[in-house]
Amino acid sequence: MKRTASAKTIDAVKAWLGDQGILFFRDVRKEYGRINAVWVEEGGIPHAVHFREGMEVRNQLRSTDECKDWDAHDLDDSWVGIIEEAIK
Repeated sequence: MKRTASAKTIDAVKAWLGDQGILFFRDVRKEYGRINAVWVEEGGIPHAVHFREGMEVRNQLRSTDECKDWDAHDLDDSWVGIIEEAIK
């Protein structure tokens, strides 16, 4: 089930991302059309945003009061939407 986060949690994620994190996710969306893209880095190494940056986002969400009782499926299903809201 996809959960939605409150404006307070989205603001906290936005602050946590900072300017560089917001720019990163905006660039990923612009270049690949979605936040959780996979691309091939130099040398043929896949860069899976879901597993790298997405895990960092999910771990940060776990530390918030609102999301502390969300299970892994809730976080997997919801983190992209939360980032989308945070980088608007």
